[in-house]
Amino acid sequence: MTEAEFRAELSQLKGGYLFYGDEDYLKFSYSKEVCKRVLDGSFDEFNHIVIYGEDYSPASLSQAIASLPMMAEQKLVELRSLDFKALKKDDLSALSEALSTLEDCDHTILIVRADSHLFDPGRPKSPSEAFKVLTKYLTPVEFSFPQPNRLASWILRHFAEGKISFDASLATYLVEICGHSMWTLSCEIEKLCAYAKANEIVEITQEIIDDVCCKTIEYDDFQLTNMLLEGRPEQVFETLRRQRLAHEPPNIILFSVVKMYTELYAVCRLNMTGMTKGQIASTLKIHEFKVGKYLNKLARTTPARIERSLELCRDADIQSKTAQNLGQYGALERLISTLCAL
Repeated sequence: MTEAEFRAELSQLKGGYLFYGDEDYLKFSYSKEVCKRVLDGSFDEFNHIVIYGEDYSPASLSQAIASLPMMAEQKLVELRSLDFKALKKDDLSALSEALSTLEDCDHTILIVRADSHLFDPGRPKSPSEAFKVLTKYLTPVEFSFPQPNRLASWILRHFAEGKISFDASLATYLVEICGHSMWTLSCEIEKLCAYAKANEIVEITQEIIDDVCCKTIEYDDFQLTNMLLEGRPEQVFETLRRQRLAHEPPNIILFSVVKMYTELYAVCRLNMTGMTKGQIASTLKIHEFKVGKYLNKLARTTPARIERSLELCRDADIQSKTAQNLGQYGALERLISTLCAL
C-alpha cells in the first residue's frame, strides 16, 4: 500500500499496519494522524499503548493487543524502534505468534513503525524474513522520499505556517543543500524561521540558507558508479564505505558496477561504428544524458581498458558467488581498487 492509499483508508482503519520505507518523518506524521482517528480524548492513557524496542517482548505485545479498550470501541497499540535486523529465526517465530492474536481482536488497531535503519524489507521478488512475518498479519504501507514537486509544496507550506516569505524557486535549492529527508528539512526550516523571527526578517534568501543551514551530503544508488565514471577514486571509496555501514548488500553494489561497465562497453562498440549519441541511446534504450556521460568517459580511456574492466567484473562476480558476505565485500573492494587504477 502506498502513502496515498493509506491516507484514503484513514476513515476506516482496521487491523494492523506496517509502516516502513525510507521516510521516517512520514511514519511519525501518519502515526499522529492515526491517533487522532482512533482515540477520542477520553481514557487515552489506557487506550494508547506504545511499546518501544527496548521494552518489547512477544508476551507484552500479545497482551497489549488482546486487552480491551476502556470506555471506547477501539484502542491503538504501537510498536516502535524495534531492531528487526537483530531478530533471529526463533525471535521472528515468537513475533509471528504474538501478531496472530490480532486476528481475534477487532477492537485493536496496531501500528508497527519500522525505522529505516532498523528494518530491511528486502527486494520485491525476494522479501526479507522479517517482512514476510510482518506482512502475514499486517498491511504494509511504504513511505518513500516524496517526489520533488510534492516536497517543494511541503516546504512552502511550512514556511507559510511560520508566516515567513520563501520563494518557490528556493525549495529545490534547500533540498540540494539539506538533502531529501523530511526530518532534516523540518529541523532546518524551523531553524530558518527562528532565525528570521529573531532578526525581524520577513523573507528567507539564498544567502540566509547558506549561512544558517547545515549541508548534508547524500549518497544514492548511482553515486558510486557516477564517481567511477568521473574518475574520482576518493569519492568512490567514501561512497562504498557509507554503503557498507548502511548494510547495502555487496551483490547489489557489484551488480550496479557490472551493469555500468557492460553499458559502457556497448556504447564504446556502437560509437566506433560512427553512431551518434541519439542513435546509441535509441539502440540501447538508455537516456541520452547517460550516453553522454559514457562518451565523456570513453574520451579519457581506450577500448582495451574497457574490455579489461569487463573481465575484472566477471572475475569479481564469480568470486562473490562463492564467498560469504564479508568475502563479497573483499572481492568488491579489490575490483574497485583495480578499476580505479586502470
